[in-house]
Amino acid sequence: MLVNGMPVKLRGACRHDIHPTLGRSTDRANDSIDAILFKEANMNFVRTSHYPPTEDFLEFCDRYGIYVESESAVCFVDTHRQRNYAPGASQDDTTHTAQYLGQLSEMVKNFQSHPSILFWSIGNESKYGDNFQKSYDWVKSYDTTRPAIFSYPGSVPADRKPIYDIASMHYNDVNGNLWQWGVESRGFEVKGYPTIFDEWAHPACYTYATLQHDPGIREFWGKSLDMMWDGVYRTPGALGGAIWGYVDEIFFLPKPKEGTPYWKEFAHTAKPEGFRGDCVGYGEWGIVDVYRRKKPEFWATKKAYSPVKIESPRRISIAPGTDLLLDVYNRFDHTDLAETKAIVSHRGDKSVMTMPQAAPHQRAALRLPARDWQPGDSLTVDIADGSGSIIDSYVFTIGHKTSKVSIASTGIAPLHMTDSAGYVVVGNSTIRVPFSTSTGLITGATVNGDTVIAAGPYLNAYINYNHLTGAEVRKISDHLTISPADWQKTSFTTRQLPSGDVVAEIAGTYKDIKVIFQIVITPRGEITTAYTADGIPDGYLRETGISFSLPDSFQRLQWLREGYWDNYPADAMSGNTGDAALYDSKPHVYGQRPPHDDWASDTKNFYYWADKGTDADRPLTMRAKAMKENIEHYTLVNPSGTTLTVCAPDADVACRLDKPDGRQLTLYADNKWDYPEIAWGNYCKVISPLPFHGQITLQLKP
Repeated sequence: MLVNGMPVKLRGACRHDIHPTLGRSTDRANDSIDAILFKEANMNFVRTSHYPPTEDFLEFCDRYGIYVESESAVCFVDTHRQRNYAPGASQDDTTHTAQYLGQLSEMVKNFQSHPSILFWSIGNESKYGDNFQKSYDWVKSYDTTRPAIFSYPGSVPADRKPIYDIASMHYNDVNGNLWQWGVESRGFEVKGYPTIFDEWAHPACYTYATLQHDPGIREFWGKSLDMMWDGVYRTPGALGGAIWGYVDEIFFLPKPKEGTPYWKEFAHTAKPEGFRGDCVGYGEWGIVDVYRRKKPEFWATKKAYSPVKIESPRRISIAPGTDLLLDVYNRFDHTDLAETKAIVSHRGDKSVMTMPQAAPHQRAALRLPARDWQPGDSLTVDIADGSGSIIDSYVFTIGHKTSKVSIASTGIAPLHMTDSAGYVVVGNSTIRVPFSTSTGLITGATVNGDTVIAAGPYLNAYINYNHLTGAEVRKISDHLTISPADWQKTSFTTRQLPSGDVVAEIAGTYKDIKVIFQIVITPRGEITTAYTADGIPDGYLRETGISFSLPDSFQRLQWLREGYWDNYPADAMSGNTGDAALYDSKPHVYGQRPPHDDWASDTKNFYYWADKGTDADRPLTMRAKAMKENIEHYTLVNPSGTTLTVCAPDADVACRLDKPDGRQLTLYADNKWDYPEIAWGNYCKVISPLPFHGQITLQLKP
């Protein structure tokens, strides 16, 4: 598909008119904010689902250069949703023809002069009929300059002419494959048509239990969009895609004065029991929340959709005093690379350089003048447009990887073992690690008197053992979870090695599952737990690892990890580095804007926890709860400075915090993890828990 003679690729999202307290409503202020945020997220395309936009919004799209798929207000005709959208099957009903054509002609005639309008949509996710045929015929006769689309195109019978110029497909997998109503896309193409996936990469919003306990699924989602957009960009017949959706769809509604209004009953069709309150809607499916605060998905969108892609590896071997060449791909459609600038930062020195010339969709090399490059140096390259707005940000490391994790000594005084009132206590002048002889587990481990482990280790396993992923996991999957309360010790022994280290071996069961923990404690304060389990069913795992109950004294979390992106904003929920409070004391009141603009600092959520807002008396922030994948270290700090660190120099462990019962702070450290419930064609690892074993190392430090 060409615009002004140039092939274009559409990187966008679907947009509803949504206001936090007024429901499906908008105003000029929100229209302008949305257009600006679209541009900031590197999006050049919006689908106005599932009705026409306001004139104000189109004015801003014209101004900022955002292509628009303007959609008529015909939706879900004769599909499974018709029980909620009466009258349902109207596609061949002549009494509705004027309704179809009337609103369509109003949209086209009112908006045809807007250059941002790229093509028309005559309906969303509907079954073909004569009224849709008449709609297509009318729009093509009236506006000969623009294409039209229809979803679902596969519902058009083989003996009828197509009523679309572009194939519209919804929810391909990450490889661009989809079979929908008899139409197939393979590798992001439908044969014979430019293909747009104008609903794709659906952020997680129906995974209610996961979103309660682990917002990290939002960060994990970014790989899906990156894979999809990269596939579209490399495929000639693929036109683009639109994330479903741009903004969360939740409304903070007042309690009704009497009765139960229809809108509330309708809203509950999308919410399971236990989550129903006055905050209604389909869910938090946006890259921004209803107040237009940026969520973790926003940065993932900005990175995945970046029109300037530096393709050089993130770790660079280069001799000091030589020029550095970075390979750059110009993924703009109409902009020469030389219209952008590179802001280069190295060892505190910052310089601004004009990018090399490269026509749209072409490659070039960015030459950085020779510097005294040294192993371990960090090099940041920000790409800015002509106005100075940052398009993308990259961080490179000079030389081979060296771990930044150091196992700091807490003292090398020899360990000793003592028996004391039902406990075997391992310790020295700094650390004290008691094992309960009744459970075999660590109970009340301390560093200089500060408790750092309340109890553990416990086996952590969540497995869907009927090999399902996606929506099926939520609906019908049988799954295994491990409850610490089911632990029964069968044996417990300790011994001291010639090196001075102490080994504790604990065997026990969780119902039918047999587990062996082998725990090695060193004088330096290292506690390494190796675990194996028998009786675990095969399937697709969510988590496998161990957990520890922690004291309430921990206040901060610090981490270093290898994230999916090489660079993150300073306030990212799960950046490559972080130092964050576990709690936030600012009041968060139902129906009012949250007390800060940093989404990840929220502690309450009135949609996924209904009217309670949260499951805990003292709730963790989203940032604290979210799983941090591929950590090198994950450190909890109490007010006196005492720390508990999960150490993984190979960055092959994931950690998260939660209060599963609303009170007990719990650390989960996993050797394997995935989000098989993410659904909608999104990426997941699809990995087995078997054989079931792993190892986690903790470091105790004063």
